[in-house]
Amino acid sequence: MPDQPAKRNSFFATPDGLFVAAALLMVGSAVVALAASIVLSKVSFAEPATAMVASYAAYIFSILLAMASAYTLMAAAVRLGIYGRASARQSTAENSGDVLTQLQIISDRMLLSDTAKRIAYRQEDVNALREAITDDITRKDFDAALVLVQEMSQTFGYREEAEEFREQIMSARSTVIDARITVLLQRLDQIIAAHDFPQALSDALKIKRIYPENLRVAQVDEYVRKAQEAYKQQIERDFLAAAQKDDVDGAIALLTELDSYLTEREAEPFREVARGVIGKKRDNLGVQFKMAVHDKEWLKSIRVGEQIIRDFPNTRMAEEVRERIDLLRERAAGQQAAQQPR
Repeated sequence: MPDQPAKRNSFFATPDGLFVAAALLMVGSAVVALAASIVLSKVSFAEPATAMVASYAAYIFSILLAMASAYTLMAAAVRLGIYGRASARQSTAENSGDVLTQLQIISDRMLLSDTAKRIAYRQEDVNALREAITDDITRKDFDAALVLVQEMSQTFGYREEAEEFREQIMSARSTVIDARITVLLQRLDQIIAAHDFPQALSDALKIKRIYPENLRVAQVDEYVRKAQEAYKQQIERDFLAAAQKDDVDGAIALLTELDSYLTEREAEPFREVARGVIGKKRDNLGVQFKMAVHDKEWLKSIRVGEQIIRDFPNTRMAEEVRERIDLLRERAAGQQAAQQPR
């Protein structure tokens, strides 16, 4: 049988034909829109709602033609980009098959390219990973370095080298942590030396929370408590020694400090000594007050009297001072006025 002639494709199946079709559709849309405008301008509507509905109905066909023109234009551009102008000689079915074939080829080439690049640049990637790990160690960013070491071991299979890096990281981290702990412990000793034991205990517990697995700080809170206990015992000994030597002022100062460390039960053995010291302090202030009044040292008598009122507010002595303090102030003011040069 003689060969049948090849089927000729419609001109509008080619990119050029599609561009022409898009132009024709756009012209048709414009013509329909113009005709709709002319018709609407000659018709009057009683209600705005009716006018709106009529406008939509008049222009809908023009809008559809414009949308069809835009779609046709996009189809022409896509067909021209894929097949070129030669697509006029191919059928639509053939074109569709070629598209799928070309896409498959491109996909295969892309996959092959990724694999080839991964093989070709494998050594460069490993070298970059080594540099990144070294930089992280230098910056003391040990957690980030460990993540990269894991990548080197699992992704690239350099397990032995990754283990060496891991040991290096852990050693560097240990050195840095030890240096930090040394600084923190030195600061803690300074706080203990200042006898600020509440702050010292708070800092000690914070250090334990930050470095829970470090043996150097495992008992740091106990270290603070022992230091506080030793200081308390030292104050007790100094207080008893001052009381025994009748160093009333020194004993009172120590007793005031000791009061913040003792519980009720712990303070019991010191009560009698404390009463004796306090009694001597009160008596000494009474004698000083009387002598200052007798010698007409009004300013001194006021100063001692105010201390009696402050330290022993509920005593008979304090009541007597209150009764005389205003008179003493008047005399002190007169004494100062008399001493000023005229």
